[in-house]
Amino acid sequence: MRDVLKELMEATPPNLLAKELWCSCTTPSEWWRVTQAYARSTAVMSMVGYIIGLGDRHLDNVLIDMTTGEVVHIDYNVCFEKGKSLRVPEKVPFRMTHNIEAALGVTGVEGIFRLSCEQVVQMMRRGRETLLTLLEAFVYDPLVDWTAGGEVGFAGAVYGGGGQQAENKQSKREMERDITRSLFSSRVAEIKVNWFKNRDEMLAVLPQLEAGVEEYLRLQQLLSQGEQLTAKLQEEQSFLEGAESHSDHLIRTLEQRYSEHTQLASRQRTVQELIQGKQADLDQWMSQYQAAFSSLEATQLASLLQDISCPIDLGPPSYVPATSFLQNAGQAHLISQCESLEAEVSTLLQQRRGALRSCLEQLHSYATVALLYPRAVLLCHRAHLWKQWLEELLCDMTVDHCQQIYRHYELQFAPQTPPALVQLLSSVELALQHQAAETNTRVLRQAERVKAEGASAHACEEQLQEIERCITVFLHENAEQGSLCLAAIIASALCTLTRRNLVMEGAASAAGEQLVELTSRDGAWFLEELCSMSGNVTSLVQLLGRCQLLPHDLDLPSPQETAQTVYLANAVYTCLQELNTNFRQIIFPEALRCMLKGEVTLEAMLSELDLLVEQCADGVSLQGLAEALHAHLRSAAMGLDHEADTHCLHVTRMLRAQYSELIQPRGCMDGSGQDTPKMSAGQMLLVAFDGMFAQLETAFGQLTEKLSSMEVPSAWRKVDVMREARAAQVHFFDSGPHRHVLDEIFFLNRLHTIREFFRLCGSFAQTLSGTCPSAAEEPPPSNGPVAMGKPLFRGATGVVVSEEQMTRPIKAFTAEFVRQMLMGLPSQTLGLALCSTLSALGLDLIAQVEAKDFGADGKVSLDELCKKTLEQGLATGRLSQLLLNRATVLASSYDAAWKKLDLLQRLESSLDAAKVSLQRTQLHIAMFQWQHEDVVGPRTQTICMSPPPRPVILSSMKKKLYKLSQDEAAIAAVQEKLGALEASIEQRLKWAGGANPALAPVLQDFELTIAERRTLVARENQRTSQVTFLCSTILNFEGLRTRTSEALSLDAALFDLLKRCQHTCSYAAQFNTSVSPIELQLLHRLGPALELPIGSSDWLACAQKLLEQELSTQGCVQEEREQQLDSATETLQVFVDSLKGILSSHNRQLADVKHLLRAMAKDEENALAEGEDVTYEASVRQFLSEYKAWQDNVQIVLFTVVQATGQPQGGGTSQEGVELLQEIPGTLKELHTQSQSVYNGLVSFASPLVTERGSDCSSPTSTAQTSFAAAVKCSGVKTQPDSMSQNARKPLPRNFGTPADTPPSAQMMTSKGLNPSPKRAVRDPKTGRAVQERNSYAVSVWKRVKAKLEGRDVDPNRRMSVTEQVDYVIKEATSIDNLSQLYEGWTAWV
Repeated sequence: MRDVLKELMEATPPNLLAKELWCSCTTPSEWWRVTQAYARSTAVMSMVGYIIGLGDRHLDNVLIDMTTGEVVHIDYNVCFEKGKSLRVPEKVPFRMTHNIEAALGVTGVEGIFRLSCEQVVQMMRRGRETLLTLLEAFVYDPLVDWTAGGEVGFAGAVYGGGGQQAENKQSKREMERDITRSLFSSRVAEIKVNWFKNRDEMLAVLPQLEAGVEEYLRLQQLLSQGEQLTAKLQEEQSFLEGAESHSDHLIRTLEQRYSEHTQLASRQRTVQELIQGKQADLDQWMSQYQAAFSSLEATQLASLLQDISCPIDLGPPSYVPATSFLQNAGQAHLISQCESLEAEVSTLLQQRRGALRSCLEQLHSYATVALLYPRAVLLCHRAHLWKQWLEELLCDMTVDHCQQIYRHYELQFAPQTPPALVQLLSSVELALQHQAAETNTRVLRQAERVKAEGASAHACEEQLQEIERCITVFLHENAEQGSLCLAAIIASALCTLTRRNLVMEGAASAAGEQLVELTSRDGAWFLEELCSMSGNVTSLVQLLGRCQLLPHDLDLPSPQETAQTVYLANAVYTCLQELNTNFRQIIFPEALRCMLKGEVTLEAMLSELDLLVEQCADGVSLQGLAEALHAHLRSAAMGLDHEADTHCLHVTRMLRAQYSELIQPRGCMDGSGQDTPKMSAGQMLLVAFDGMFAQLETAFGQLTEKLSSMEVPSAWRKVDVMREARAAQVHFFDSGPHRHVLDEIFFLNRLHTIREFFRLCGSFAQTLSGTCPSAAEEPPPSNGPVAMGKPLFRGATGVVVSEEQMTRPIKAFTAEFVRQMLMGLPSQTLGLALCSTLSALGLDLIAQVEAKDFGADGKVSLDELCKKTLEQGLATGRLSQLLLNRATVLASSYDAAWKKLDLLQRLESSLDAAKVSLQRTQLHIAMFQWQHEDVVGPRTQTICMSPPPRPVILSSMKKKLYKLSQDEAAIAAVQEKLGALEASIEQRLKWAGGANPALAPVLQDFELTIAERRTLVARENQRTSQVTFLCSTILNFEGLRTRTSEALSLDAALFDLLKRCQHTCSYAAQFNTSVSPIELQLLHRLGPALELPIGSSDWLACAQKLLEQELSTQGCVQEEREQQLDSATETLQVFVDSLKGILSSHNRQLADVKHLLRAMAKDEENALAEGEDVTYEASVRQFLSEYKAWQDNVQIVLFTVVQATGQPQGGGTSQEGVELLQEIPGTLKELHTQSQSVYNGLVSFASPLVTERGSDCSSPTSTAQTSFAAAVKCSGVKTQPDSMSQNARKPLPRNFGTPADTPPSAQMMTSKGLNPSPKRAVRDPKTGRAVQERNSYAVSVWKRVKAKLEGRDVDPNRRMSVTEQVDYVIKEATSIDNLSQLYEGWTAWV
C-alpha cells in the first residue's frame, strides 16, 4: 500500500493548490498575505480538528477562499474520533497531504504553520475549562447522534459505516443493567435527604437504647443479688428458729467445732503461704537464670571486657580545687590523708578490674559450652521442676499428691540412674568421641598435605601476579602478532582441558546415582574437582580475553560472546560450591542451635511446610511427584500426553506458589501505621536456606538462556567436542515447556532436601539432648533421590546421626543437579569458545568442517583444527615461531601458577572447615558431658581444642567471685573514709565561704570534681554488680542442676515442706465433724457484732433480732430497686417505639429501590453463571447479605427487648430473658457499625451525581442525575469465588467521592432527564438505542478531549509540552504509513 501511494503521489503534481493561490493574486505582497492567511487558517482548523477528533476530511469537506486564502471545514458528522471506528479506520489527526503542504510555502510545515499550531494549542490549553464546558453542551444535547459507529453521509455512502458496530454493540442484558442502575440512581437521588436523615436518627437512637439496656441489666442484677441475699437471710433465720425449738441442735456444739475449724484453717493457710513463698523464690531463680543466659551472648561479654580493658582514669583528685585553701588554713594534713586514700582507691579499683577480667574470661569459657544447652536443660532443672510440682500441690493439697511428688523426684533425681539411660548416654558419648577422633584425624591429614606443598597461598598469588605482568609486557611489546600467538597457545591448552573435562564428565555420568560417593584419588569430592577444572578453564578464557581478538565474520558468535557462556557455566559451579560451603558454615550451625533451643518459630515454619506438602500433594510423596514429572518428560518426548502427569505438574506449581507465599515476610503494623514486613528467626533461617537454591536456579537459568539465544552455526556442532558434550547431556533445554518441567522437578528435590535436613537436624538435636529415638521409632528416610546412607553409630537403644550424614541431603541434591542438569553444558560452552577463537585466528572453521564429507553423523576433531590454525598462521606470517615459544612459556607458567594457587586455596579451605567441624564436635561433646555429668561423670578431653572441664571453670569462677567480693569490701571501706574527708573539706569550704564569697568558685569546683569521681566509681560498681550477678547466678544454676550439696539442701528443705503439708492433710482427715456453710455464714455475719458465747440462748436471741433488722432493711432496698427497674422498663419501651418508627420510615424509603437492588444482584448472578469475572467485594450481592444480617440483628434486638420488658410490673424478667438481654449491648454496638455501612453502602451504588464528597457524613441537599451521570458509574461490580470462606471476606472501603475525570456539570444536573422506569426509557429515533448508551460513549469522548487538552493523549502518565504535542500530530498526519491506509475516496495522494 505504501508503494501504491507513492506511485500515485509521483503521478499527481504536488503544486496544484499552490498554483491556484498564485494565480489568484495580482502582486507578490498579496500572494504573501494570502499564503500567510492560508497557513494560519490551516493550522487553526488542523489543531481544532485534532482536539475534537474530526474525521472524514476528504476534498469535498475542505473549502478554500482563493481571494483571502482562508480555509473552512464543513460536515462535522464524523467527529469525536468516530473515524477510528470505521471499517477502514482513519489514523491521521488532520489532513496534511503533499498538495496542502506545498501550498504553505518553501518552509512547509516547519514555518508559520508550526508556530501557529503551537499558539493554537497553547491558547486551547489555557482555556480548556471553557472548552470542556462548551463541549458538555453538545454532550447533553439529545439531538446529537452519539452512536459510535453509526456513520451516515458521504463517508458512509462511499465506504460504509459501522465497521465495528457489531463489536461495540451492547447486549440486551448490558442495556438493561444500565437502565436499572440509572433508575436506581434516580430513586436514590429522590430519597437521599430523607435517607440520610433516617440514618442520623438510627445512629442516634442505637446508643440510647444500648445505655437503657445496660441500665436495665444493672438494676436487674442488683435485684437478683438482693433476692439471693434475702433468701440466705431467711435460710439463716429458719436455722436459728430450729435451734431455739430443739435443745440438742448442732448449733450448741458450734463453738467447739468452729475452734477446731479455725485451727485447721490456720495450719493450712500457713502451709500454703510457705509453699507460695518457696514458689516465688523458685520463680525468681528461673527469671534470673533466663536473664543470665541472655546476657551471656558473645556481644555482651565482649562489650564488658572492652569496657574494663582500658586503664582507669579517675581524673584529678578531689582535693585539688581546695589545695590552696587547705594550705592557707593550716590543714595540710588533710591533703596528705586524701592523697593516701586516693592512691589506695586507685590500686583497689585496678585490682578489682583484674578480678573482673578473670571472671569474664571464666564466663566466656562457660558460655562457649553452656549456650549450646538444649531447652530440656532448663525444663528439667531442679528449680523448674520443684516450681511446677508446688504449683500442682497448691491446686490439689492431698496426701496422695504429696506421695506423687516423691515418686516424680525419685524418677528425675534418683541417686541410681536407670541402667537403660546410662547405656543410652554412654553410647551417645562414645559415638560423639568417635566422630571427634575421625575429624581430628582429618585435620591432621589436611595439615600434613598443606605442609607438604611447601608454599603459602600468598606467595603463589604474588607469583601469579608477576606472571600476569610479564604477559602484559609481552602483549604490549608485540602488539597484534603477540596477541595472536598467545591466543593460539591458550586455544591449544584449552583444547587439552576440554578433553580432560569430557573425561571427568564421563566418569561422573557413569557413576549414575552413586555420584554422591564419587571422590578423587586424594579423597576430594567430585564437585571440588569439577569446580577446580571450571576455574582453570575460566582463568585461561579470561587470559584469552586480554588478547582482544576480533571476529573475521560478523555473522559468527564473537569470542567475547562465547567467553560469556564459559563465565556463566563457572558461575553455576560457583553457586554449587557456595551452596555446600555456606550450608556447612552458616545453615547447619544455626539450624542446630535453633533445634537445640527449641525455636518456636522454626518449629512452626516446619510444621506449616509439612502441612503444605501434605495438603497440596494429596498424599503423594515428593519422590512420587518427581517420578511422575520424569514420566511426563518421557511421554512428552514421545509425543504422548497423560492427564495424570499434567495433574502432577499442576500440583507441583501450586506447591511452589504456596511455598513462596509461606517464606514471604509477614506484614506487621508498626507504630507509624505502615505495613512493615518482618521475619521471625525460623523464617529467616528457612529463607536463607532457600535463597541459596534460588541463587543456583538463577545462575543456571542465565546459562541456558544464553545458550538458547546464541545462533551457533550448524558446522560448529559437527566438531567432536560439541558432539560428545551434547551426547553427555541427560536433558535438553531447547524447549521452554521441557525446561519448566525440569525446574519443577528440581524444586521438588530442593523441597525434599530442606525437609530431610531439618529432620536429621532435629534427630541430632534430640541426640545431644540425651533423648535419642529408638531404632524402631526412628522415622524412615523421607522421599528423595538418594538414601541417607549408614548411620555413624548405633547403640543398644539409640541411633546417633553424624554431622556428615546431615550434610548428605545437600550433597545428594548437588550430585543429582550435576548429573541431570549440568552435565555436558560446561564442555559445550568451552567448545563454543574454542570455535569462535579459532575463527578469530583466521581459520575458516565452516569450510574446514564442510570439506570433510562425513554425512550427518560425521564429526571433526578439535585437536586437528587447532593444529591447522597454527600451521595456517605460520604459513601466512600472522604467527611467529619465536613468539609462539615465548607465549608457550608464559601460558604454561600462568597455568601452573594458577593450579598451584588453586590447590593451596582448596587445601586451606578444607583444613579450616575441618578445624571448625572439630571445634563444633568438641563443644557438642562438652555440652553433652556437662548436661549429663551426674550420669557419665566428669571427663577430660585430650584434644587441644577441647574446652576446660565444667568443675574447673566453676571452681575458678567461685574463687574469682570471692576475690571480687573481698576487693568490693575493701573499696567500700576506703571510699567511706575518703567520703568522710571530702565531707570535712566541703564543710570547711562552706564555713569559710560564708565570710569570704571569693571561695564560692573553689567550693563549686570541689563539688563538681567529687560528683565526677563518684559517677566514675558508680559506673565501675555497676559493671561489678553485673558480673557478680552473672557469676553468682551461673554458680547457683549449675549447683542446683547437678547433684551437689546445695541441691541436696534445697531438696531437703522442700521435702520438709512436703512433710508439713502431709501432716496438715492427715490432721484435717482426723476431724469427723465440720462447720456447715450456713453456720459459717452466720458466724461471719454476726461474729463481730455479738460478744456472747456461741450457741447460747442469749446469742441465739441477739442473732435472731439482728437478722430480722437486716431482712427489713433489705426489703426496703428491694422495693426501691423494683421502682427503678419499672422506670428503666418504661424508658426502654420509649426507645423501642422510637426505633420502630425509624424502621417504618426506613422500610418506606427502601421500598422504592429494593426491587431494583434485587434485579442488580440477579444480574450479577447471571454474569457469574456466564463466566464473567465479577468479584464479590463491594458488590450488590455482598450489600444484600450485609443488609440481611443488619435486619436480623434489628429483629433480634426488638424481639428480645420487647419480650424482656413485657413482663408484669414488678415481676422482673426470667433468667433466660436476662441471659438473652445480656447479649443485646454487643449486638447494638455491631448494629451501630453495620448501620453506617448499610446506609452509606446503598448510596455508593448510585452514580457519582448522588454520592457527592462528604455525603457520607452529613445529609446532602436534594440532587438528582441524568442518564449521562449514570453512565459514569462503572457497572462492573465484582465477585469472589464461592469457594472462598465467608469469614475471609473483608469489605473494601467504598469511595463516595466523584472521579476527577467526570464532567463537572454532571454534579449539578436536575432530575428532568431521568427515565422513571425501563418501560418509558427514551430511545434514539434513528437507531432505537437507549440514550444511556450514547451518553456512556459521550463520557469517553469528553475524557479523550480532556486528555488532548492536557497533553496526555499519547501517555496518560506523562504530560507533553506544546512543542512535543504539535510535533507528534504533524508526524502522524504526514506519515506515509497512516496515509497509505486511508480509503480511496479520501484521496491521500492529492
